[in-house]
Amino acid sequence: MSYIAAFDLGTTNTKGVLVDEQASIAFENNIPMEVSQAQGSVEQHPEDWYKAVTEIAQHWFRSGIDPASIKLISFSGQMQDCIPVGADMLPVRPAILYSDGRAGEQAARLLAELGEDEVTRETANHMDGTLTLPKMLWLQEQEPDSYAKAASFLISSKDYIIARLTGQFVTDPTSAATTGMMQLHSRSWMTSWLERLGLDAAKLPQIIGADQIAGTVHAQGAQYTGFAEGTPVLCGIGDAGAATLGAGVYEEGEVYAYLGTTGWVAAASAGLMDVSSGAFNLAYVEPGRQISIAPMMNAGSAHRWAVDTFGPSASLPADVAGGSEGDNTAVAKAKSAQDNAFEAFERAVAEAERESGVLFLPYLYGERCPVQDSLASGSFIGLRAATTRAQMGAAVLEGVAYSIREVMELVVSRDAKLRVTLIGGGAKSKVWCQTIANVLQCELVVPDDSQYLPSIGAALLGFAHLGWGDGLGELCGCIKAAQAVQTFTPDAALADYYDKQFARYKRMYAHLQPLFQL
Repeated sequence: MSYIAAFDLGTTNTKGVLVDEQASIAFENNIPMEVSQAQGSVEQHPEDWYKAVTEIAQHWFRSGIDPASIKLISFSGQMQDCIPVGADMLPVRPAILYSDGRAGEQAARLLAELGEDEVTRETANHMDGTLTLPKMLWLQEQEPDSYAKAASFLISSKDYIIARLTGQFVTDPTSAATTGMMQLHSRSWMTSWLERLGLDAAKLPQIIGADQIAGTVHAQGAQYTGFAEGTPVLCGIGDAGAATLGAGVYEEGEVYAYLGTTGWVAAASAGLMDVSSGAFNLAYVEPGRQISIAPMMNAGSAHRWAVDTFGPSASLPADVAGGSEGDNTAVAKAKSAQDNAFEAFERAVAEAERESGVLFLPYLYGERCPVQDSLASGSFIGLRAATTRAQMGAAVLEGVAYSIREVMELVVSRDAKLRVTLIGGGAKSKVWCQTIANVLQCELVVPDDSQYLPSIGAALLGFAHLGWGDGLGELCGCIKAAQAVQTFTPDAALADYYDKQFARYKRMYAHLQPLFQL
């Protein structure tokens, strides 16, 4: 049996699967990741990504997988990061993640220097402090030693793994489109901008096709990970591109929603969308084809907060809340407790009164789209003395569903007859899936094992190299046709209620925004 090893390096988990010629997955594995957050900064240690990939690979090999049976390695990874890496391929400092907005002042100066019209014309996107370019400026100003030591500023978590395996500094056009410095049509760096800003363009990785070979596993990479030396390593694609491929969305008008820690709504498009709302035009695999994507800061993170706050996990005894490192019994107890809390929350929300009138603005971590406001916060309205914890938990899930509906109107026509694919870890919550179908008032299709679809999308990029298929459009169609799915149909009896609630929801931010500034 021959495989493509596909890894999806997300914020909270690194996932790995082996994908065969029929696009079936096997030996799936999942390693939790830690995020460091303090005073507005959001960082991760790149070496943790490499250790997670190695741990997954070595688990495969201990399970009997022959390294020679892995014919190619491909990746998906979080984008919009700033990852300074030295000439020795080791990180200069922790990676500054996509959700870190520390470079707001630098972004404002960039807009003043370059002009908003020029930024939009060249990148087809907006400029803000979460993008890689202003983060590079922040490092140059605030940590000049880190800036000087960096041989390259990588963009996606997967780019770092590629560097460690092959010694090459590369990125793909989808990831590069999230930096604020890639010319979208030519898919090249705006080197003239970097010269004007006093930044070194030589410190940027080479932009190559997502389906191109970045290099092969070198001796040091083979020794550390166990992969066979000489195994081809694909450039791979940023997580939004991989998820789009894995969802089978390749033709104009197809749409899906992704619920991870953060989330997004995306559609394939040959045109460009208005980005004033905070949406993005991302380069897709083929030149001339884009992903229209509206990102949401609050998705699975809001669900997790609701379970912890309104579910039984809020009162877990200390002996099941976790244990010391290496305490397998405590870890097992904590995992069992988390699973039980999730299931109890599901049951409670499923039984909660659906027309409670409670609304929740899910901006627990600020928001990027349809508003750009890092000071915005989660807010309830409509609470009464009789409001229950379950109703508040249900309102949190509905709040994210309203957010999905609001940004979906940016991506697709309001008159479009929708059939939406939902993927990501959030799709494991059946009560949330039904809630989203009710709020969107359309059929919702949830593929089995949807949390691994970005890995499948990354693997599809390598099929042509191995003679397993040709044409991504055809491959995406085959993936959709072969997927086992669960379909959620909206409850027509709740349509009028959710329409009225959605109209109220859309007014919440405008009325609360002045209070967020105090």
